Amino acid sequence: MVKEKIGWIGLGNIGLPMAKRLVGAGFEVIVCAHVRRQPVEEMKAMGAREVANPKEVAGASNIIFSMVRDVPQTEEVLFGPKGVWEGAKRGSTLVLSSTLAPDFCQEVEGKGKQRGLQIIDAPVSGGPRAAEAGTLTFFVGGDKRVLRKCRPLLEAMGKNIFHLGGVGTGQVAKLSNNLMLMASILATGEGIALAEKAGLNYDVLLETIKVSSGNSWSVQNYDYLAILAKEGSMGLLYKDLGLILEFASHAGLRLPLAGLASQLELPPFPPPKEK
Repeated sequence: MVKEKIGWIGLGNIGLPMAKRLVGAGFEVIVCAHVRRQPVEEMKAMGAREVANPKEVAGASNIIFSMVRDVPQTEEVLFGPKGVWEGAKRGSTLVLSSTLAPDFCQEVEGKGKQRGLQIIDAPVSGGPRAAEAGTLTFFVGGDKRVLRKCRPLLEAMGKNIFHLGGVGTGQVAKLSNNLMLMASILATGEGIALAEKAGLNYDVLLETIKVSSGNSWSVQNYDYLAILAKEGSMGLLYKDLGLILEFASHAGLRLPLAGLASQLELPPFPPPKEK
């Protein structure tokens, strides 16, 4: 069976290793530069094909992944000059893997139907490490038949694939996950700061918490969080908190913890000490 031609837009910290997994699995991948050129060169070195813009990516592909930063960038690559909408062929599938507003994904679905395009949203969880290892979790919203078509691609990049319902429900699940994650990150940072003040050894503390009731993904991956905090790379979580509060407002739901978290600065994440 001939494998699908896969278009990929968005080669960032997570998008690049995801796209590399597809090339490594033997899929034909078509890419274009979006923000930086270096990732495109890395993809070409692996065998991906470069074209000039999202329009040409869409024209050369059967399944197109959009993995850019946010809603404005997604609007740009989809509907802007030389965007996906200018090049996508009837019957093509668009996979929205960025973390986006659920109602925005539903708007894209509505526009896609008018063009004969199939749309699913499939945001991910796990970060760059899981993207490199091919162990991401996918939160999928959309038609089950479209998911079935895309499943071999998702399986090349992820370990856990969950179908939540119609288009937009994948985003709701991802936002719920990130709200819980952000609360955990803030609590973990404050707990470490408390221990640091008392002069405790970080490594001993973390090993203790990992087998205690305070255990969490944030504790298990503390070294990774410390790197992200040092690099100032947690801005996307605050972006997601904005999406969470916007969605909650539209739904008439009060989320006081999300509101508080959106106003707090991250506590210090000092690197674990040597034992």
